[in-house]
Amino acid sequence: MVWFTEDDLRATAGDGSFRRGRDYVDAVGDLQPTALGVRAAVRGKDVYEVWLGRGNAALVGECGCPFGVEGNFCKHCVAVGLVLLASGEQVPEVDLGTYLRSLDQRELVELVLEQAKRDPALYRQLMLRAGSTGAPQVAVLRRQLDEALRVHGFADPGYAGRAKDVVDTVRALVDAGHAAEARPLARHAVELLVEALGAVDDPAGAVSGVARRAVKLYARACAVARPNPAKLASWLFHVRLNWPTWPTIDIGDFAEPLGEPGMAAYRTLVNDAWHALDDDADHTVLRGMREQLAKSSGDADAMVDVLSDDLPAVRAYREIVAVLRHAGRLDEAIRWAERGVAETRDLGLTELLVESYLDGQRGDDAVSLRKADLLSARTRLCYGRLRETAVAAKVWSGLRSWALEVLPPSELVGALLDDGEHEPAWLAAVKHDCAGVEVVRSRAETHPAEVLAAYRTLVTECLSRGGRECYREACVLLKEMAACASRAGESVAGFVASLKLAHARRPALLDELRRAGF
Repeated sequence: MVWFTEDDLRATAGDGSFRRGRDYVDAVGDLQPTALGVRAAVRGKDVYEVWLGRGNAALVGECGCPFGVEGNFCKHCVAVGLVLLASGEQVPEVDLGTYLRSLDQRELVELVLEQAKRDPALYRQLMLRAGSTGAPQVAVLRRQLDEALRVHGFADPGYAGRAKDVVDTVRALVDAGHAAEARPLARHAVELLVEALGAVDDPAGAVSGVARRAVKLYARACAVARPNPAKLASWLFHVRLNWPTWPTIDIGDFAEPLGEPGMAAYRTLVNDAWHALDDDADHTVLRGMREQLAKSSGDADAMVDVLSDDLPAVRAYREIVAVLRHAGRLDEAIRWAERGVAETRDLGLTELLVESYLDGQRGDDAVSLRKADLLSARTRLCYGRLRETAVAAKVWSGLRSWALEVLPPSELVGALLDDGEHEPAWLAAVKHDCAGVEVVRSRAETHPAEVLAAYRTLVTECLSRGGRECYREACVLLKEMAACASRAGESVAGFVASLKLAHARRPALLDELRRAGF
């Protein structure tokens, strides 16, 4: 028996990763036992190496995919676990452990050194560990870091793994209480990773994931071993400015080591650069830095002031409204949302405005806005939005008849179906000669004989469009029609025969009919 169950696998991965992992079972290959688990290769966007084992009697896993590199038990780990469960094989760990413990130190050292000569990854890991043992040898570790993070051409599939080893080693230093020694190494790793991102192929985002971890690790090291706040502020500013698309640095992560002096220095650098920009320059990066500063301060007015520079962009309006709502300033949020809706007609802003009206006990205003939208676009969707808002405002019963009268016939049928009014929906479809697939299928459940004529019309319309996809759709409708005919004691054989005769020169249609069993 393996050391875990399917329930353990689901609990460790979470429902989402567990569900996605089932789709990768067939992609698992090269399943090999290791000392404390199994190792396998899983083919996804790339081929990822996966290890499953046990840690403190719990199921643990590692994967080289972007999600796995960040320490998550991913779908690829799930797939390997499912394959292992299906095989029911015992993982041979006890015998190997017993053998290794039987060796004396000299034999064990020779064995590891011999393997390290053939395995560059093991050699690198051992060198990194050697440099971090006891009093950390920063100079040695920096050389190892430089070697590991050197890019060997654009196609360098091992780069992400080497980068992960480096970050793990520096993290171990911080965990062991050597933050002062780890801090410059983490900073140097970030700088090298930033440069590498433009020079190495990273389609799956694995290198980016390691780089994000490196930035977080540097922030953590700085919080323990405080650097000069002004110098840290300058470094953060120039890294963000010189690499605008990466890294994603949240100034809030560095708020503690920066302190008020560092934040003030960073704010001065950002504002000076902002005011020095030409009108035709790209403001995106500095705008983002200003927004981060305002957000980290917790000052809603400062955030609104910064976001206002980007008006009339929809994003700016949305975020201003969100900031003011979060600050409990609902009346101001409503005024900004009203202004944004009037200027942009954005659906997302409209939703925010309706929500704000309702939160502010202004249900009549929310309903009026929805009514105007329905008159502007007389669709089933707008009807549904009006219904939802009017129900929340407790005025739907007196408004529904008006809303239905506004809709054109085809939209009316759909709206009635959404309301659960299946009989009125069918009667409206018959009255206005607009029986679509949805209402026909609904009626077919209880009145199969009544929908046969409608199915004939739908099939005929489908065939008139031509093309194999339309022919396949027509065959689906024919199957549904045949089922209804059977329940009604009738047959579609005559209708199918007439179709074959009328379309005798359409071999693709005849082929699809044959495939469908007609």
